[in-house]
Amino acid sequence: MTIWEKAILSMQRGAQKVSQAAVIFAERVRVEIAIVRLRIRIDEVQARIDELNQGIGRRLVTLARAEGLPKMSEQLVQDEEIASAMHELNDRKQEIEELYARIADEQSSLKSVFKRTEDSDA
Repeated sequence: MTIWEKAILSMQRGAQKVSQAAVIFAERVRVEIAIVRLRIRIDEVQARIDELNQGIGRRLVTLARAEGLPKMSEQLVQDEEIASAMHELNDRKQEIEELYARIADEQSSLKSVFKRTEDSDA
């Protein structure tokens, strides 16, 4: 094998490694952007949960001032505004759990990309 053939083989191997690094980098960036978007969505949902909690608190204060506060807590939950807010709170909490699960899926997909590229190097 001549020196030129060795040089060409070395350049081909180097180009292949650069190509693999570019694929890993692109996949990493895609996953990181997806995770950031999911975390932003989680923050939005958490803000909505906070608003609902404040709404429930305001309603309780209003009922207490008007002396319309029920004697038993079961009656309190029967208030229409509070009941709808509590139902939406449960929905938002479920949404946050789903978003965390999607983040975990994205992170595991990134790990699988690293494993595939490491296996192809070997």
